[in-house]
Amino acid sequence: MAGPFFLGAFLTRSAGCVVNDLLDREIDRKVARTRGRPLADGRLSVRWAIGVFIFLTALASSLLPFFSREAILVAVVGYGTAMVYPLMKRFFPLPQLFMGIPFGATAPLMAWVQLTGGIGRGGILVALAGLFWATAYDLIYAVADLPDDRKAGVRSGAVTFGDRLWAIFLAFSLLTAILLWEAGQSLPRSGWLLWTILLFLVVVFLQARKMRQGLSFDEPMVLFRSHVILGTLLMAGFWMSTPVLM
Repeated sequence: MAGPFFLGAFLTRSAGCVVNDLLDREIDRKVARTRGRPLADGRLSVRWAIGVFIFLTALASSLLPFFSREAILVAVVGYGTAMVYPLMKRFFPLPQLFMGIPFGATAPLMAWVQLTGGIGRGGILVALAGLFWATAYDLIYAVADLPDDRKAGVRSGAVTFGDRLWAIFLAFSLLTAILLWEAGQSLPRSGWLLWTILLFLVVVFLQARKMRQGLSFDEPMVLFRSHVILGTLLMAGFWMSTPVLM
């Protein structure tokens, strides 16, 4: 099942990026980091972008027969929220939290449902951990666009919380760690997971401290990308905690 999951995640996230760029193309022209995107600078037409979106959606839909009915329902809800997410930046003060539904919670919940046949307590814990973690690392991402977002009138957690953003980032990160640890309690070798969660906590504490001190122009993207490594470590912790996978 790993193949359909990885391919499906790639296709649906790509389609979500296309929709984001379609709906935000006017805003992107006002933001230094995004004004060079193909739709924002006119290199790609709206018609072509819609065609790419339909193509990606069709490819993703072709994978649905590999999944159970319950997992498909989770996927459809997640896909729908990914399509709506760009609109949240117009009025919701913390759009990163909504973004966490399709890009943080859907995949782990879908996998849990597919493997266990139902949502259950563990599925809810893992999904919430994904939701809060995606919110946390996207708050770092938002720092890079903070001056331009303020000028363009875009809603963002970085705009909403300002100098308190480091504390909000840390709070969401701590919630992530607690939920992951609680979800992993049922694993026979959860000690491995504990060590990776402790490492995660050390890193996010250092990142929160750095955010409080102030980030230079390039640092938000460096910190943001570091969460790919953290995710890999946490995945390894879950993997080593499960004898069936060893």
